Amino acid sequence: MADRQKFYWMFILVRLIALSIGLPVAAEINIRGELAAVVEGFNAQVRQLKIEETASIAAFNDFIRGHLSTHWDTEQMAMHLLGSEIYQDLSLVQQHRIQQSLETTFYRYAYEIMDEYKQTPLLLVDDLVQDEKGRLRIKIRGKPQGLPMLTGELYLSVEVDDWNIIDAGYAGLTYTALKRSTYRRKFNRSGADGLTAWLDRKNQRFFADYCTPELSIVMPFAVQTLCAKLNRAGL
Repeated sequence: MADRQKFYWMFILVRLIALSIGLPVAAEINIRGELAAVVEGFNAQVRQLKIEETASIAAFNDFIRGHLSTHWDTEQMAMHLLGSEIYQDLSLVQQHRIQQSLETTFYRYAYEIMDEYKQTPLLLVDDLVQDEKGRLRIKIRGKPQGLPMLTGELYLSVEVDDWNIIDAGYAGLTYTALKRSTYRRKFNRSGADGLTAWLDRKNQRFFADYCTPELSIVMPFAVQTLCAKLNRAGL
């Protein structure tokens, strides 16, 4: 059970996903510096965050929107988890709904990381390296509540002048490899609508406490949509 908890919280720590490609060596120093700044910015936000204060929640969401979600590609994530052929066969409306559900899931991951790692700052370890599969990788360390210090790995991609965190690993496992079968099974059983409904239910349960009139107005649009559904249902 302890090992399963370690896997879970390390994956929570680094759940920012898309599709892996190579990275030019010349870009490594700048990207590591930018990534370190994002991690330090996240730590600073966590230290000052007050869940009961609307302004504090608004500032945390602004940080996620301005510094984290810009390095996360929901379309690539969807294609990686479902398969490019399946995703391309969906209508534009279905693609948009899946991406919106994944964006909300990304916000949930950020909040879960904040909650579990608020006692100890996250820390990048060592430099960027390229693994045997050609992926660029860097170690990140954190201490979830009730568990010892854990060191996982972030996998990065780059396109032109931009970079993304595309996968996460711990003890030889990667998050996308672990989750791919679950997403495809949900899709095969109930289609795109069933997949998004499943994601929405998970996100709705998590964000229910943030659906008060004061807090919901400063949450991202996708979360506001889930809050509106909860309010209509009288929950």
